[in-house]
Amino acid sequence: MDQIKINGIRLNKNYIQLTQENIDRQDQVPLHQTMESNRINMVFMTLNTMGERSFISGTIASKNFRQLAHQDGYREYHRYVSTISIYPHNYRLRLLGYLLSLLGSNKLSFRHMASSNAMLTFVVDQENCKGFLEMLSTSFDLPESHVPFEQDENEELTQFLKKKYPETRATYVEEKIKTYGITLVPDLNLGSYLFSFDQLAKIRQEIPSMEDKENKFFYTTAYMSSPEEICFFLLTGKSLGIVAAHKTCTAELLSFHGPHFGDRHSIISRALNCLSQKSIPVLQVDCTGASIGIILPEGMGGGAKQVLMDVFEIP
Repeated sequence: MDQIKINGIRLNKNYIQLTQENIDRQDQVPLHQTMESNRINMVFMTLNTMGERSFISGTIASKNFRQLAHQDGYREYHRYVSTISIYPHNYRLRLLGYLLSLLGSNKLSFRHMASSNAMLTFVVDQENCKGFLEMLSTSFDLPESHVPFEQDENEELTQFLKKKYPETRATYVEEKIKTYGITLVPDLNLGSYLFSFDQLAKIRQEIPSMEDKENKFFYTTAYMSSPEEICFFLLTGKSLGIVAAHKTCTAELLSFHGPHFGDRHSIISRALNCLSQKSIPVLQVDCTGASIGIILPEGMGGGAKQVLMDVFEIP
């Protein structure tokens, strides 16, 4: 394979993954609301209502887990996980196809994957980090001086920055949350697929459109549905005609990001709460880094954007 250029790799260790299944149940508090009430930030969150499995899964710092040890509703958790991100990805299908074929060829499992406006982020069991980093470091064209940037949580430094530069960390919750804007893209094709590792390894040969350097996607997310099978979702401008498609539908994408999205617990919860109060259904939600992506059924985007404007400030 010809190597594809990226700007870097970021590694964050010592997280715990919490998963809440069957999120349509009325007798449990949604995971994002629990995080908000406990003032716990999720550095990565993914929500799915498509297919046979509905769930919310969130990645939190291990130091926060003791606050949730006695709460009910999501007893599936994994110690320890890491997040590994590559950036920038620029929404190029060629890069995505290259990355998926690498995963298939190396048979590397992960818990979740999602795109943001700048990164593709994986949640990986910590014992699998070395294999992931080696694959990414040797397979992509990186700057010569690059080594994976490992971002540690330094509590002493955090407290110093909060005190000296209050605006660098969002310790408050404003009435309207600041954003850089909310983007709505209608008339998109959302495909859901089930791939084995062997199928992923051949994806670039099976889908020639992924080799077009100008071909783009709008959003992608994935999770391991079994030790040998990946459930993969891809949002594109038109159908790619992938034979392995499990389900396709027309959908709309709401995406937004802001200055404190990676630092504060309540942002994703307030977005989902206001949509739920107006009975606006969602198909997929992902929050990673400073970005939130919400996939909605066809025709729901305009109403959802209007509702979010009551909670989020748009320049």
